[in-house]
Amino acid sequence: MKHYFIKPIVILSGFLILAGIAYASNPLFYYSMAEVAMEQGEYATADSLLSIAYQIDPTSEEVIIEKLNALYYLRDEEKLISFGEEVLTTGMVLPEVYIMLAHSYKELGNISKAKEIIFEGIENSESSNHLYLELYHIALYEADGDKAMQYLHQAESNTDDIELLYKIAQEYSRLKDDPMLEMTLDRILMLEPDFIQGHQWLAEHYFNKKEFTKAIPHLGYSLKEDPELSILSIRQLLLSYYFLQRFDKVIEMRDYFPMESSDSVLNRIFFFAAFKTKEFPLTIEYGEYLLEQKDMIEPERLQELYEMMAIAEIQLKHYEKASHYFSMIEDERVLLNHLNIIPFIAERSKDTKLLHRLLVFALEEKSDTLACTFTALLAYNYAKNDSFDLSKKYISEFEISPCIQNYPLVLISYAMLETGEPVDSVYTLLEQRPSKDISTPRWLGQYFAEHDKIDQADKYFTIAVEQDSANLDLYFTVAQFYNEISNREKEIATLEKALQFFPDNADLLNWLGYTLVEDNIRLEESRFMLEKALELSPDNIYIWDSLAWAYYKLGLYEDALKAMEKVLKAGVDDSVISYHLGMIYLKNGKDAAAKKYLKKSIELNNNDEAVDKAKTELKLLQ
Repeated sequence: MKHYFIKPIVILSGFLILAGIAYASNPLFYYSMAEVAMEQGEYATADSLLSIAYQIDPTSEEVIIEKLNALYYLRDEEKLISFGEEVLTTGMVLPEVYIMLAHSYKELGNISKAKEIIFEGIENSESSNHLYLELYHIALYEADGDKAMQYLHQAESNTDDIELLYKIAQEYSRLKDDPMLEMTLDRILMLEPDFIQGHQWLAEHYFNKKEFTKAIPHLGYSLKEDPELSILSIRQLLLSYYFLQRFDKVIEMRDYFPMESSDSVLNRIFFFAAFKTKEFPLTIEYGEYLLEQKDMIEPERLQELYEMMAIAEIQLKHYEKASHYFSMIEDERVLLNHLNIIPFIAERSKDTKLLHRLLVFALEEKSDTLACTFTALLAYNYAKNDSFDLSKKYISEFEISPCIQNYPLVLISYAMLETGEPVDSVYTLLEQRPSKDISTPRWLGQYFAEHDKIDQADKYFTIAVEQDSANLDLYFTVAQFYNEISNREKEIATLEKALQFFPDNADLLNWLGYTLVEDNIRLEESRFMLEKALELSPDNIYIWDSLAWAYYKLGLYEDALKAMEKVLKAGVDDSVISYHLGMIYLKNGKDAAAKKYLKKSIELNNNDEAVDKAKTELKLLQ
C-alpha cells in the first residue's frame, strides 16, 4: 500500500476554499493563514492571503506590514513599491511602510527617491528613530561615512525601543566602534536588566577584549539565568576567573568540568588553582590524573607539575612522595630553587639521593661553594640518621676555604658534635662564621640543652651571658633553659641580671615577679615589679593575672578579684589562669564561681600542674 504525503500548501489550499465560504469578511482568518504560510516559506501564498485581508480591512497595520514583508522575501521590488505607495495615498503613517519603500527604491538604484521617502516619513511620523536607521544604511550605500554616523546617532537618540537599540548595537559592532557598542548595550540593559542576549553579547565582547573583570558579571548573570548555557560561555567564565587569579572561583566551577571528561588544559587550570588556594589534597588529585597522561604534556610543563606536586606533598607531610617528585625534575637548576626545602625533606624522609645528585651537579659545574654546602648537608643528614661512619666521610671531605658561610659551617659543626669530635674543634669552626647573630657559646649551649647535656649547656650559656650581657633575647633563652630543668635559683638570677640592663621591660618584670610569687618569696617586691609591668603594658592580661596571684598570696583577696576583671573580659582559655580564678573566687566566698573555674581549668587541660591542683581543690569542695 502506498503512502501519499500531502504538502502543507495543498492542505492550505483546501482551507482557502472553506475560507471563501465561511470567513469571507474576516481579515484575521486570512492574516492567520498568511502567518502559517510565511513560517513555511510560502511567500507567494502569504501575499495572496494578505491581499484578501487588505481588501477586507485596508486600515489593518498588521496586515499592511506583513504584506510588505511577504513582498520583501519575494524580492518583488516593483510590486512592493506599488503597494507601499498605495498605502501612503490613504494617509496612513507607518514608519515600516516608508522604510520598506526606501529599501526597494534603493535596491532598484533610485537612491534619491529612497531618501525622499525616508525624509517624508520623518516629517510625518511621531517616532523617527527607525527611519534614521534606514537613512544610515542609505548613507553607507553612498559611502558617506560622516552622514552615516550622524544618522546612526539620531536613530539611537531618545528611544527606549529595545529591538531598535539592538539593531543599532549590531551596526556599531560591524563598524568596530567598541565604545558606542558598549554604551548601547549598557543602555539596553538599563532599560531591560533581564535581557539575556545583551548580557551574553557583552560577556563575549569583553572576554574577546581580555577585559575579564567586565566580562565576569555578564557571564555570571547569563549562567544564573540560563543553566543550560553553552559550554563555550561557561569556559569563558572559568578562564576569566583564572586570568584574574581568582582561583577560589575557579575551584567553585569544578562541577561544570568533570576531571575525566575535561581536556588536559582545563585539568591543568584546576590543578594550578587548587595549588594556589592551598587545597593540597585536590592539587594531588588533579596532579596524579595529569601524570597518567604525562606523554601529552610539554617537557617544560611537566617539570613544573613535578615541582608543584613536590611542594603540595610537603604541605601534607608526605616527605617520601615529595622527595620522589623532586627526583623526577631533570634540571638541577630548578632543584636549587628549593634549597631551603630539599634538606628538610631529605632529613624527614631519610632519603639522601637528591643531596647526592646535587653534590655531583655542583662538582661538575665546578661550584665549590655549592659543593661544600651539599657536603655539609650530607654530613648533617647522616649524623641525624645515626649513620656516623658516612657522616664522618663527608666531614673529612669538607673544605673550609670555599665555605665560609653560616649555613654549611653550622651543619658541619652539628655533624662533628654528633660524631664525637672535640668541642674545642667545633668552637673554632663556629667562630669562622661571617655572621654571629647567635654567638658560638650560645649556639653550643642550645645544642647541649637539646641533647639533655645539662652541665655542658650550663657552661656555655654562662659564657654566652658573660660575653653578651646586653642581649635581651639571650636572657630569655637562658632563663627558659633553667626553668625547664627546674633550677629556680639560676632562673631567678638570670632574670635579675637581665633587669639590670633592661629595667623597663614588662615581660622581664612579669616573668621574675610571677616566679617569685609562685615560690612564695619576696612577695611585696614581686607586687611592685608586677605593678610596674602593668604601667608599662596595661592591656597585658597575663600581667594582670600575675598581679592578681600576687595579691592572693598576700591575702588581698578583694584586690585579687578586682585585678582579674580585665582577664575575665578578655576571656579565659588557659588552665593556669582558670585555676587562679577558681582559688580567688574561693577566698572571696564565691564557691559556685570557684567550682566553675576549677572545672574549666581541668577541661582546658593545657598545663598539667595547674590541672592537678584544680582537681585537688575540687575534691576538697565536694
